[in-house]
Amino acid sequence: MGNTGLPSKDCHTCRRRRVKCDLGRPGCLRCEKIGQDCPGYRDLGRVGSSFRIVTPESYPHRKRQNSRRRLKQNREQEARYLCQFVGARQPSLPYALTEQWEAHVKPLVISQFTIVTSQGARVYGSVDFLPQLLEHADTKSTLYTACSAIASAYFTNRARSDSIGFGHRKLYGKVLRSLSNDVANVEMQKQDSTLATMWLLCLYELIAGTPAQESKLEPQGWEVHSKAMIGLLRLRGQNQFQTSTGRLLFQLAYQSIQIQAMQTGRRPPPEAIAWLHSMQTSPTAKEMMFLPAFLYSDLASRIYSTIRDLIDQGSHEKMLLGVNDIVMACKNLESSISAVITQDLASQSQPGPSDDLTTGKSAKWLMNKHAAKYLDACLFKVHQGILDLLSETLKANPTPKEHDELLCLRESSIKRLQDIADHILVSLPQLMPAKAASADKQGQNIPTWGHALKLLWPLRLISSSAVVYEEQRAAADLGLLRMGHEAGIMQALGA
Repeated sequence: MGNTGLPSKDCHTCRRRRVKCDLGRPGCLRCEKIGQDCPGYRDLGRVGSSFRIVTPESYPHRKRQNSRRRLKQNREQEARYLCQFVGARQPSLPYALTEQWEAHVKPLVISQFTIVTSQGARVYGSVDFLPQLLEHADTKSTLYTACSAIASAYFTNRARSDSIGFGHRKLYGKVLRSLSNDVANVEMQKQDSTLATMWLLCLYELIAGTPAQESKLEPQGWEVHSKAMIGLLRLRGQNQFQTSTGRLLFQLAYQSIQIQAMQTGRRPPPEAIAWLHSMQTSPTAKEMMFLPAFLYSDLASRIYSTIRDLIDQGSHEKMLLGVNDIVMACKNLESSISAVITQDLASQSQPGPSDDLTTGKSAKWLMNKHAAKYLDACLFKVHQGILDLLSETLKANPTPKEHDELLCLRESSIKRLQDIADHILVSLPQLMPAKAASADKQGQNIPTWGHALKLLWPLRLISSSAVVYEEQRAAADLGLLRMGHEAGIMQALGA
């Protein structure tokens, strides 16, 4: 029972036996009756302690206080652990802003695709057209409102709160209504700003993240906007490849379309071959560093769709007949990709004043690295499909020799998935340097969308794979954690 008063005056033997002591001197009678020497009594005047009287009413209250204190200590410890990776929460401003936050929308979006060099800041990659397009956009235009929705969602994510009142969901709804009118307009259908807005809505979906009830790698809204971009590319026709902005916009849009095709197991649009041929035969084809990646990823997408078709048909006999051809096609594709990647890496420019201060790499190196990681992700998806196909084929009735060959191919696919995961993860410190590693540099200390978006799909593939090593999955999860908490891309956290 709990202590409800001062210490007992009874001798040690009586207290241990839980009997009433007669406090006799020099020893108690109870000890004499059992044939033991009485050990004597405590001198309570020399205890030197203060005693708390605990009653049945006060004991639960104090227990609740201790529980709350321990819970608070645990939360503080978890917060310190999280801050070690994703940085502390942003402090609130000690004074009110003197201008509207909307004035910072355009600089924010552009800065997320900018590298800082010793010669100044510059936009790189497929969004090189964005500053000029926004410069001519009215603040009430659909394009500018889409940027406002993205910036608002980003501010909400960085503040870790939905109550700061930017209302990015209302802005998103406004963009959808306005874009619907633009798409219905024959002249606006083919405008660069319309396709750019559709791509920005895809970006918004990744920034805002997937609702908790959804568990897919990509949000549903992202899939809808990607499908809509296919229709816009068809309407724009071959003329879209005549301008630099048109080619860059195609590059942005088609990458989302390809990822969607790989995720769903469907073939690319029928017009894809003609689109890629137009880019390949363009006088500026050599300037399109992402073009080889599109050509090979298109082949990867077609191989993966064939795999899904075989699995969906459910015929184990067809699987057994076609699995070797698919494995051989994948090997040939990997050999071609490896030759191109090796050639690109060998032709890298020497360090110079135009290098990104954060990563220490040139814009050309960054673009080639992004293309390489994109192809790695496509191959990862194909090998996942092959692994699924082999698992289904083993359910057939193969001969003992065929069974052993299938098991060997399965082990080879698992090993290849683990190797590709390593190829992807080794780029994390290069494209997303940790804060401690970049603190002495003049570049930015947090990941930008330009780098994070290129790694989002590859890292999510690794994170969701059941056959990669545990440390590989943990490294991918940590990279996604940084994307979510530092770059504000909530889709990286799956929420």
